[in-house]
Amino acid sequence: MLTKSLWLTALLFVALAQPGVEEKAKKDLEQMQGTWEMHALEINGKDVPVNKLEGTLLLIKGDEYRTKIKDKLLFGFRLKLDPSKDPKELDMIQKQPDGSEKVIKGIYTFEKDVFKMCRGLDASQERPSQFGTWPDTNYFLVTWKKQVK
Repeated sequence: MLTKSLWLTALLFVALAQPGVEEKAKKDLEQMQGTWEMHALEINGKDVPVNKLEGTLLLIKGDEYRTKIKDKLLFGFRLKLDPSKDPKELDMIQKQPDGSEKVIKGIYTFEKDVFKMCRGLDASQERPSQFGTWPDTNYFLVTWKKQVK
């Protein structure tokens, strides 16, 4: 009985000591805040030349994700993160003119001031399971570097 009680106490302590999924998601979202410069892009297994990426920025404010290409601000998404998965998952939610929402499923990771994301081009695609692309899959992998002010 004492052993069972100690085991349950230890399990409860571990559960309470670890931050919850929402807290981890909030921390990751805080880390994403700001302006990011596109550093690399791979689509369907092919690298896009670096000179074609110049002037492409990612702006994240709150849970809003916006891309800007050569001073043209594109449509935005609302981000929903799930850092409890491996790899970490993100949903990019876009409001449609009819009021419905389109959800594009992706994965993400951080390495210091580098943010990588892999996702499909279309909401009908399954979430990727790894950071890479292959011919005719319509997946892309983008690497962003935090812009230093």
